[in-house]
Amino acid sequence: MSQEPEVIVLGAGILGCALAWRLAASNLVGGEAILVIDPQPAASQATSRAAGLLSVAWPAARSHWIPLVQKTLTIVDELNRTGQSVPLHRCGSLHLAASARTQALLADYEATASSNDVSCHRVQPKKWAGRLPWLDLKRFSEGLWFPDEGYTDPCLLTSAYGAAARALGVRFALGGRASLMPDGTRVAVRIDRKVLTPTSVWVAAGAWSNSLLSQLGASAPQAAVRSQYWITERTPLANGAMPIVLAADLSLYARAELGAILFGLRETNGVAVASWQLPDDLAGFVLDADDVAGHATLEACADLLNHWSPGLLSTGLRHYITGPSCYTPDGDFLVGPVAGWDNLKLLAGCNGAGIAVSGGLAEAAVSYESSAANASGPYLPTRFGRCDADAPAFLARCIAARAGKTSG
Repeated sequence: MSQEPEVIVLGAGILGCALAWRLAASNLVGGEAILVIDPQPAASQATSRAAGLLSVAWPAARSHWIPLVQKTLTIVDELNRTGQSVPLHRCGSLHLAASARTQALLADYEATASSNDVSCHRVQPKKWAGRLPWLDLKRFSEGLWFPDEGYTDPCLLTSAYGAAARALGVRFALGGRASLMPDGTRVAVRIDRKVLTPTSVWVAAGAWSNSLLSQLGASAPQAAVRSQYWITERTPLANGAMPIVLAADLSLYARAELGAILFGLRETNGVAVASWQLPDDLAGFVLDADDVAGHATLEACADLLNHWSPGLLSTGLRHYITGPSCYTPDGDFLVGPVAGWDNLKLLAGCNGAGIAVSGGLAEAAVSYESSAANASGPYLPTRFGRCDADAPAFLARCIAARAGKTSG
């Protein structure tokens, strides 16, 4: 290494790469003084398994997420202007409701959008039948249309973050294995045979963050909860005008995917794995040995799907995608210092929105490189106190946080 790094970022998923770029672009630290370490190729693990929804439709309780997503959308435009190719499919999203509960949810979304300058308007669901022939839209009484929402390719966005970081001098050590060790009240990083004690160590390793922090007797208050979705066979039901669909009555989200339909179901009885159960590489890893292909979730939701969406399950399934998504007990993010260590910080707890908020969370994290924000902020990991993130009761709280999610 030609220069000792001032900042080490552990993790080259979407949050780690976004953070490295925004740190270098902020001029708080030179790009050549930032080192990103990951034992795997960038974006090859949980990031590559995300659905990539970019949602600004949130209830009032999550209104503080909206500026984070808007920042990401601005950054995607910025990256494209500078020559990075990041596809942004602004197909809009249609939120549907039938029950009193989901009608109230749409009213919450609408009021929150209005107070945050987010474009949306009411629509009649049945008028969308031509664009969504796989749904029985007569069964829905209300619809709320968000024209500016869309989706992107998580791997290409991460690659763009990484390329922009490299252009500013950030170095990447991919395939390198790092470990953490105490150095007084500071944290040192061992990579190969070298021990480094930088000004800041950022743990942005997603579901593997607790494996790293456990080396110091610390933990991130999050759990790796199963996220899953399916992709159908190519079908004329997925026409070119298909928007993103979110229907809380059947816990479903869906979008087009190369002539097919990508859809996910948020199961009530979720699955979480302890940090020590995760392999370094997710290839071939099964989160639930009793439900390898997600059939249990499909069976549990079959009656709902047949009632609301008779065309969906009649289409063959081509792919099943599953991976660990990091949820916290309160369903909010983790950004800031780790208690007990002078130079250790955490960027984690994506709560199923890591792609959408990646740019905004990276900006929030950068503030902790200045002395002004080291003890405050809405996402501090210390808000949970000390916890055993692998305890069954804690895992259950994180599963419940995912089960309660209703938006993208």
